[in-house]
Amino acid sequence: PKTKNDKSYYGQLNYAYHLDATKLAELLKERSIKLGVKHVIGTVESVDISETGKISAVSLQGGKKIAADFFIDCTGFAAVLIGNALGSKVKSVQDTLLVDRALAIQVPYADKADPIPSATRATAHEAGWTWDIGLRYRRGIGYVYSSSHSSDDRALEVLQNYIGGSKNDISPRLLKMKTGYRETQWIGNCVSVGLSGGFLEPLEATGVVMVEAAIRMIGDYFPRYGDFDIVAKHFNRAMRERYEDAVSFVKMHYYLSQRKDNDFWEDNRSLATVPDSLVEKLELWKYRLPIAADFHSTNRLFSHEIYQYVLLGMCVKPDLLANQSSYPFIHQARDEFQKLDIAKQNACLAMPSHRDLIEAINEKKFSFA
Repeated sequence: PKTKNDKSYYGQLNYAYHLDATKLAELLKERSIKLGVKHVIGTVESVDISETGKISAVSLQGGKKIAADFFIDCTGFAAVLIGNALGSKVKSVQDTLLVDRALAIQVPYADKADPIPSATRATAHEAGWTWDIGLRYRRGIGYVYSSSHSSDDRALEVLQNYIGGSKNDISPRLLKMKTGYRETQWIGNCVSVGLSGGFLEPLEATGVVMVEAAIRMIGDYFPRYGDFDIVAKHFNRAMRERYEDAVSFVKMHYYLSQRKDNDFWEDNRSLATVPDSLVEKLELWKYRLPIAADFHSTNRLFSHEIYQYVLLGMCVKPDLLANQSSYPFIHQARDEFQKLDIAKQNACLAMPSHRDLIEAINEKKFSFA
């Protein structure tokens, strides 16, 4: 809940913005340059490796060479530094997370006054799912699917049916996804961030969260005294554990589905595609909700409460009959939820529409000085 009069970035509850990624990148570039970052456009042609196994410089097309003490590989799936030059291998999770392609398109609103949804709409389909994200002037829509369970032509039909209109009206971009992650994301004086380190799939936006986690840890672990090996060891373990948690969490969405109308969903519910650790936890959660102690590491992306949300949202409710003594306040809880429902209805009546709120926010002048 957020009103037009709230302070910038303030809210009574946690929330997040859907942002135009291209505009955000431009904003970050401008801000970085003002802070002293030198912005160079170029294509890496070769990488120089020193006798100690560290990167000493990268050579760009055109002859320019950039030497540095520390390199961050943000070259996407190409992984020019961490993969090609330093040889870090990708651990594939294709046998667990079955989707490997996406058709993405931008769809303008039919009318400028059309309502803007306040959350991403994820809709399941025969061989995957669609995302539908409302921005100010357009919707970002994509169909994520498994090429083993659908042809590209059929995927185009599914996307077109979802959007509506003529098939000739849409020309989406085809994305081929390499699902997996590098167990070694930091080697010597080079660390990977983003797609060069790994990618699972768009569900739950794990890619964005992994970028944020990596950036934060690089700041915390920054090797100011040249202690690359110790820092790399801790960074690699933490990121590996985060990816393992993310794989299980995303897989849980598919595994809990009761759909039997397509091989894609049947295969997702096959134990052969499910991590053993997730199967074990789901056995525990048959009789109680997840708790923090169920997770062996603090290096995870999703709290036990978020696991609870998905379980209950998928109508997987624990059998509490044998453990009723642990829940002595059920009647009081029901009364409290009734009060919350009334408060929610009153709050919604006082709130602006999402479009009105976005327009009001856009009119404010923000300063980043």
